[in-house]
Amino acid sequence: MQYKTVRKEFNSFMIAAKKVYFKELDATRFLGFLHVFLAHCFFTTNLAIQNSAPFYFVNHYLKAGFLGLDYFFVLSSFLLTYLGFEERKVSGQFNPIKFLIRRGLRLWPLYYLIVIGVFSVIYIFNYSSQIKEIPSICNYLFFIQNFWMVKNGQDFLFILVFLWSIAIEEQFYIFWAFVQRFLFRFIVPLSFVLIIGSVIFRFIYYQSENHLIFHTISALGNFGLGAIAAYIAFNHHKILLVIQQIKKPIIFIIYALFIILTLFYFQLFTTRAPVSIEKIIFGLLFCFIILEQSYSKNSIIKLGGNKVINYLGQLSLGLYIYHGLILTVFVYFTKNNSSPTSYMQVFVYQPVSILMLTILLAILSYEVFEKRIYKLRNYFYS
Repeated sequence: MQYKTVRKEFNSFMIAAKKVYFKELDATRFLGFLHVFLAHCFFTTNLAIQNSAPFYFVNHYLKAGFLGLDYFFVLSSFLLTYLGFEERKVSGQFNPIKFLIRRGLRLWPLYYLIVIGVFSVIYIFNYSSQIKEIPSICNYLFFIQNFWMVKNGQDFLFILVFLWSIAIEEQFYIFWAFVQRFLFRFIVPLSFVLIIGSVIFRFIYYQSENHLIFHTISALGNFGLGAIAAYIAFNHHKILLVIQQIKKPIIFIIYALFIILTLFYFQLFTTRAPVSIEKIIFGLLFCFIILEQSYSKNSIIKLGGNKVINYLGQLSLGLYIYHGLILTVFVYFTKNNSSPTSYMQVFVYQPVSILMLTILLAILSYEVFEKRIYKLRNYFYS
């Protein structure tokens, strides 16, 4: 009898979880990854190409890949906060340990596989003497490598560099699990504290690129905005009702504004004031995208309607991690290849090859490895 009761409660929660699945947002994950990818995939040792107009365009208009990561921060906060609200509604409580285990089952297996694999190769083949100083493996095992990078920079092995964003997300998960368990009633004011704290921090360190990019406090505004968006969505706030009825011309204008700000990022956000509020401006636009895609009745396009992009969005973690691995290999061979490179190679063959290999690896990893482990999360609901 007790088993049936527990099973019934579990089924109720799983049904509720399915009801709050935001299918439109899977596709946006892939677009977020693509933004990061475009910032990394164009490189060459050919000086003529480096000084060319196309390469100038790439470096001045497509290199703001960290905006894709900012979107992931906002989206993670939105989803985790919303699901936390849903868990309390259905089960009457929020279990932070099970919450962290569920998140860990999605993130840890692939992350630790890459980290341990890379460090094993470095030490087994004695590559450490050929690589500039890197954070110790303990920094990666405990998700604190971003603080090492604030002090020492990012001039080391790329496959290890870009994992800083995963460290920040993991730090937020731990903090937010505590908040949702013990400070649940204060989520909205705490979110505003995160936003204000982020702006002040960026105002102080506006000339320090390492602090602006890698420090956790710099990114807190993204997480705060995502949490507020979740509160608005879950409670059917009046703001959500406005977004549901917003007209197509206004949607078009907001998306056009987002594209313009992205393309001219390095021209617009250079002085103290713009740098201080940059993450808030883009964070608000990201929140609009999340709510508009999920709830608007007049969307220009619902990205979740494309099955291919939707599926690729589910692979976003693998795409992000494996693109770093493949890029590291490509950069290594590019630096050691004395033959001249062509425009087609730099701007077409190279990016397409890296993207296709990344997608192939991500699919194999997800279907054979990640998905099997992720299913274990079903045992860790309250």
